[in-house]
Amino acid sequence: MKEIIIAYPNKATALQLRSLLETEGFYVSYVCATGASVLNIAHDLHEGVVVCASILSDMSAGMIAEHLPVGFDIVALSKNGREEYMGNLINLPLPVQKDEFLQTVSILVSTRSSFTQRAKDESDIISNAKLILMGNRGISESQAHQYLQKLSMRSGKKLVELAKEIVNDFTD
Repeated sequence: MKEIIIAYPNKATALQLRSLLETEGFYVSYVCATGASVLNIAHDLHEGVVVCASILSDMSAGMIAEHLPVGFDIVALSKNGREEYMGNLINLPLPVQKDEFLQTVSILVSTRSSFTQRAKDESDIISNAKLILMGNRGISESQAHQYLQKLSMRSGKKLVELAKEIVNDFTD
């Protein structure tokens, strides 16, 4: 199982997140308040999941995501954002549903490699699947991606696996 790092500028919130995760059976390895601390800790670990605010005092979750070693994913909780999935970063808007948050962390923690990190050919497959969904369902690219991501989280399958299934179903 991957290490969990919580990074939140408000200590009380960080401790509440740790308590919630530990109540659900997860082990939180580290609690800190800055992006620099996350990066220092992560470079000493093999793989992990970072749960953090979308903006810390010294950097954004996006900046942290760019500098994390391979094998790390981030769940960023955003006060004024929307649900987004980019590279190794999943942005969840606050207030977030407890079950959705726990399921997201669970999948990221239990997946052997970085769940959200993709190779170029995998990105192309996902793009093709989104185009198919956009055409068939009359939805936007963002909605197609959210649909794939939610389906991925519910099924426990990687996004690229579901995208391949959609592309194969469409071309058969």
